[in-house]
Amino acid sequence: MISLPESRRRLSIMQVPVVPFGSYAEAVEYVEDTILSGGKSFCVAINPEKIRRAARDPRLLAILRNADVGICDGIGVVLAARLLHGAKIKRCTGCDLFFELNAAAAERGWNVFLLGASPESNAAACARLREMYPALRVVGNRDGYFHDSEEVVAEINAAGTDLLFVAMGSPKQERWIAEHRRAIGAPFCMGVGGTLDVVSGKARRAPKLFRKTGTEFLFRLVANPGRWRRQLALPVFLLAVLGERFARKGAV
Repeated sequence: MISLPESRRRLSIMQVPVVPFGSYAEAVEYVEDTILSGGKSFCVAINPEKIRRAARDPRLLAILRNADVGICDGIGVVLAARLLHGAKIKRCTGCDLFFELNAAAAERGWNVFLLGASPESNAAACARLREMYPALRVVGNRDGYFHDSEEVVAEINAAGTDLLFVAMGSPKQERWIAEHRRAIGAPFCMGVGGTLDVVSGKARRAPKLFRKTGTEFLFRLVANPGRWRRQLALPVFLLAVLGERFARKGAV
């Protein structure tokens, strides 16, 4: 694990550690330090839904707590940091960090491997990334429909992968990385959820206004009202955070 600057020490959000990176450039610099030093890092995008799931799933909670870096993927985490720690932190979303890291990989000659999503989305995402970053070295790709993980890990290692992006959805992708992290030679691994579907054009990302204000959940609710239960994660999470805050005050 690469040590972080003192100003970027982890904050505990409902038992889940989050690194308050001040910018995407700072996060990319951390990844670069990991690669150049020969280290290994497992990065997890932390949002209210994932924290709420971890509260009911001890195995997932252990994975999130043992990951090297948890980035602030949701506005709910920003609010929680303010309520619990009085800290003003910035979002560092998994999707945006994915693009930033691929841009850096094209500039620095890092090898990228894309694992997950459907065969069509995976192939289209590879093609689109090569269009966006002509110098990008996508040294391997596999869709998420495989049965032999050892074979996939061997393929990742044989390709000389520096950045491994796993798009299997959460928490499956975190569990897969955690299970195979020791065997995976890539210095940096990160689960990216539905990002490959976004890159391929299969899924639509929230418009810039929603991303800027951290209200993507509202766009998703309007675009897919049938998934309203999933969007309840934010208000339920914030109620739990408020309960934690009042409990701390009462204990003082």
